[in-house]
Amino acid sequence: MSTTSTTSPRVKVWAPNRSRVAVGAAIALVINTGIWIAGRAADVSFLVGSPVGDMRVGLLEVILGTASGFALGLGLVTWAARRSDALVRAVLVTAVAVTVLSTLGPLTTAHETSSGALLAAMHLATGAAFMATVSGARGPAGP
Repeated sequence: MSTTSTTSPRVKVWAPNRSRVAVGAAIALVINTGIWIAGRAADVSFLVGSPVGDMRVGLLEVILGTASGFALGLGLVTWAARRSDALVRAVLVTAVAVTVLSTLGPLTTAHETSSGALLAAMHLATGAAFMATVSGARGPAGP
């Protein structure tokens, strides 16, 4: 007599390790906060132009922008992982492209070169921390 298992095979999904995600996000926040503090100490204005007028990027905008970008990317990777490995790869490639292309915003709208360079560096730092957090974190989900 043979016994057949009635449980379905475990689906291989990307399972975010909460401590890894928290460390990755914290690193991005610390780096970007440090860039902003160093810039302000060097008298960088962080002034950028926008369609509604000039805007000074403050520490709150840095923190919120870093956290929201990280969370959006994490949500997209988690969503993609429930569908296919190919979609995860596509989302990660897109994340790199969006990170690099997003630097054009501050580089082209900042009122001074130093503001644009530091704001662009923050975009790259967030993207690098995100990629370091999610890369290689693929494997079977926990129980």
